[in-house]
Amino acid sequence: MSEILAVCGSRISLNFGTLKLAAIDIGSNAVRLYIARPLHEELENTDFKPVEFTRLPLRLGDDVFKTKIIGKKKADLLCKALQAFALLMEIYNVDEMRACATSAMRDALNGPKLMKELKRITGIKVDIINGKEESRLIQTSVLDWLPGKNSFLHIDVGGGSTEIAYIRNGKIKKYESFNIGTVRLREGKVKPSETTKMYQWLEELVLPIDEPVKAVGTGGNIVKLLELSGAKDNKSLNLKHLLATNDYIKSLDLHDLVYELKLNPDRAEVIGFAGDIYTGIMQACNIHEILAPNIGLKDGIIRDLWKKRFAIP
Repeated sequence: MSEILAVCGSRISLNFGTLKLAAIDIGSNAVRLYIARPLHEELENTDFKPVEFTRLPLRLGDDVFKTKIIGKKKADLLCKALQAFALLMEIYNVDEMRACATSAMRDALNGPKLMKELKRITGIKVDIINGKEESRLIQTSVLDWLPGKNSFLHIDVGGGSTEIAYIRNGKIKKYESFNIGTVRLREGKVKPSETTKMYQWLEELVLPIDEPVKAVGTGGNIVKLLELSGAKDNKSLNLKHLLATNDYIKSLDLHDLVYELKLNPDRAEVIGFAGDIYTGIMQACNIHEILAPNIGLKDGIIRDLWKKRFAIP
């Protein structure tokens, strides 16, 4: 036993002989750690092999959207989560990492102060990023996944905000972030003016009339919606079936969502709100099909870290 304790007390790591990158995504509903390694270290446009993924439903938005601050209990849980993440990154011998906090932390009056305290305790520097940077990072991964041609409307729905980007021929033509998210909707904290602002922005989009525009949805809720709909390969779904799936989900109570559909409780409470956002945007833009690659902010952070290694000084 003493030998085991001696090993546990020392600084050890699992070195697989390859470079590893880590992303921490501190969202309004969940906190995530994603560790990945490039499949080809000599190529800028390479795919990544997941090494570790941990998701913790801390639900920081519960505090922020009600009181404008992150309370002591949530702050303590976040600190413990980052301490655990720091240990995992040490064990996996991570070479480089970035931690980003999004909508809830943007709105928290004590956010900057809390980030300084977390840096002191855990050693992890967290960037509180604005909606523009959040959108850029997500799109870093989305653009690599999409085919180079055609037009797409990228919709990323989180707990506190929704980012939308119009992509044509592999380039972002227009994008915006809105304070409309699943946790905000659940708490009744989405301002009518913000909803009006989003639909006015969509109305002003000039989408091509000579080709069908597809939606690309990112976020855990749209992936789960496609899975529950029975969509082939869980990657594409038409609007009619998405509406039917969302209506069915909203007709069930929390017990059935958790025990019959086997959703995690934090997902069960917000998935219907997410479905409303996706379908509302698609209807407003007359889009009839949505793709849902299982990628998000964490993937964008990893890819952004990797691409910077190839940037010309």
